Amino acid sequence: MKSIRSVPAIVLIILLGSALSVCLSAGAASKGRAGFSEEAVVTGLDFPVAIAFAPDGRLFFTERFSGKVRLITEPTSKQPRLQPDPVYTFGPISGFFERGLLGLALDPDFQTDGYLYVYYSHKGKDLKTDPYRHRLMRITVKDDRGESPVALLDSLPIGSPSEFGKGNHNGGSLAFGPDGKLYLSIGDLAVPRNAQDLDSFAGKMLRINPDGTAPTDNPFYDPKRPRAPRSYVYALGLRNSFDFTFQTGRAGKARLFATENGPATNDELNIIEPGKNYGWDEDRISGLRNKPGYVEPIRVYHRTIAPTGIVFYAGARYPEIDRGKLFFADWNGGRIHRVALSEKDPVTVVGVEEEVFRHREGVVDLEMGPDGLLYFTTPTGIFRLIYHDAP
Repeated sequence: MKSIRSVPAIVLIILLGSALSVCLSAGAASKGRAGFSEEAVVTGLDFPVAIAFAPDGRLFFTERFSGKVRLITEPTSKQPRLQPDPVYTFGPISGFFERGLLGLALDPDFQTDGYLYVYYSHKGKDLKTDPYRHRLMRITVKDDRGESPVALLDSLPIGSPSEFGKGNHNGGSLAFGPDGKLYLSIGDLAVPRNAQDLDSFAGKMLRINPDGTAPTDNPFYDPKRPRAPRSYVYALGLRNSFDFTFQTGRAGKARLFATENGPATNDELNIIEPGKNYGWDEDRISGLRNKPGYVEPIRVYHRTIAPTGIVFYAGARYPEIDRGKLFFADWNGGRIHRVALSEKDPVTVVGVEEEVFRHREGVVDLEMGPDGLLYFTTPTGIFRLIYHDAP
């Protein structure tokens, strides 16, 4: 959700005219590999960012500017139904630059507890009693309505405390890992030194208990300061990781893969590991660093593409070559890419198809649907990627 060029988080980024973004013609046709096409699920939306399927098939999503969590019933059918009333409205929202209602995640026990988590940019009223800040919130969903809001982390950094200044690199992608912990990416807030500062939440991948506390087995956990930023840090040295996904299956080991946006070049794909440093610092250099103590990306794009949503394809509706592969989207070209990884450690990229499909607008989130299809968001709608000759 989760900038986009810088993406922050989720998003969105570039929408406000970042010089690095690529403007796509509104009339350009969507296209891709033979057999692939798109179907609209719902269009005419107010910048949907993150999407999440519930166990019963409902589709929840965040609208960046409205602050609304919204719901689509029967999203995999030929007649999806967008519910007219929001599940919940957060705010007031700061939509400045790349800010907004960004990340979304459902609790692993959502069917039982109804917990839904979001990350959003709060528009404050004054510096003392209600400052601008990012907030990690939880609501309880009952009968398609949210209630009982709880601020799990209420004072996450936001950059400038106004609708001016630094409003990018917010991060905001949320997802539960196989370990039952909630992971949250936060960008450097356009201040590179934040990424190397363990006393800042910015420029990090965070690992959080569902109640908002820090897991005691986090790599930098400080028992004397359990609420300090370092106690939540899972990995550091990130500029603006837009989205991430987990892969399990290799000897039962789970790996976290993330997209990362470089400054004007060197966008990255990374494998995020606990306690590791991914190299973004005050020298403002991304990509391959060959510098002691920094982890190298598994793939680098020297020409900026602004990578966004990322997911492993776990269905059987696409050709055999696509199954089990890593897919990610980009903002600048609206492309969906497919990445083949090595079967043995260390994991390396052994093949890439750079344009499985290309949408006419930038693509933000990318998720697996319960019907075995990939679903993606754009500034105006939610779509699914279909394959005509699938079994």
